[in-house]
Amino acid sequence: MKILLGFSGGTDSFTSALLLKKMGYEVVAVTLHLWDFKDDSFIQEAKDLAVDLGIEHHVVEAKSLFIEKVVEPFVEGYMSAKTPSPCSVCNNHIKFELLRQKADDLGIEKIATGHYINLSEDNGKFFINRGIDEAKDQSYFLWELSQDILSRVITPLGKYTKTQVREIASKAGYGRVAHKKESMGVCFLENSSYIDFLKKFYPNLDNEPGEGVVYDCDGKEIGTHNGLPFYTVGQKKDLFLHKGMPSLYVKRMCGDKNSIIAGNKPSLKTKEIFVSDYVFADIQDIESDNITTNVRGWGLNPEKPSFIEILDDKSLKVILQDDAWAIAPGQPVVFYIGDRLIGGGVAK
Repeated sequence: MKILLGFSGGTDSFTSALLLKKMGYEVVAVTLHLWDFKDDSFIQEAKDLAVDLGIEHHVVEAKSLFIEKVVEPFVEGYMSAKTPSPCSVCNNHIKFELLRQKADDLGIEKIATGHYINLSEDNGKFFINRGIDEAKDQSYFLWELSQDILSRVITPLGKYTKTQVREIASKAGYGRVAHKKESMGVCFLENSSYIDFLKKFYPNLDNEPGEGVVYDCDGKEIGTHNGLPFYTVGQKKDLFLHKGMPSLYVKRMCGDKNSIIAGNKPSLKTKEIFVSDYVFADIQDIESDNITTNVRGWGLNPEKPSFIEILDDKSLKVILQDDAWAIAPGQPVVFYIGDRLIGGGVAK
């Protein structure tokens, strides 16, 4: 049986190919070319590794789509006083969608990736579950995947740790691949700061939108800031506060007024999160009294259960037993019952 595998040629996708072949699948590898990186040698390396493995290989060019769906919203998010999550958008709306389209074109039903997650089915619904390697678990970024895609996906690495994955590649005689350096952070930033990246789109960023006022929680003017794109909720660096003021954190950014509200650390705690554009595999799961909420970034995640109240068909309110800290608009808010991902949305 054929299976289409997202194949960058890195340790994870390569080891996934080894495991899938061992499981008896005829692997068809697909490398997605989404960005003009300074070093695009990974495409040739992926081709060469596919030849070594004796598997069919394809390259899908989708740079224009990636710019439209991921890069431009990332830039405009920061310019609109939000803190976007490009990896979440890319996984849900680019990578898996392109793999599905290519699989359909080739008449292949099953799709595989090297994500560290597990998948399960319950009463006809398909769910993502955390991988066993807590440090590598990628379920947080996949909350928006459709049932149609999940019903077709296999993720062979979910039951392995990264150390075990490296060992599998090494034992197969591919030590160089096993110890490849991992890509970290937002791929298209290529280890530069997001500010430097924004300046490619807004060369006049230092003056657009420009300096603004910082207020305290009572509405009193207490200083200035360099411009909202330079900040995110929870940040305390580069707030130019009046002499004698204590060190404070960004609590809220007001895009329409180019202003920041700053407060002490406890003032950034909240027991309510408002969420938009929510998706659940089974909406009945919101009735559980054992839901935990996860928000990455600066935020401190509450450990105790939370409760979900649907406000309308696009919005919900999360009521927390434990405080969350520094929740930034634009970040994914993701819900679990145990290790099972049940849904998510975007912080407002």
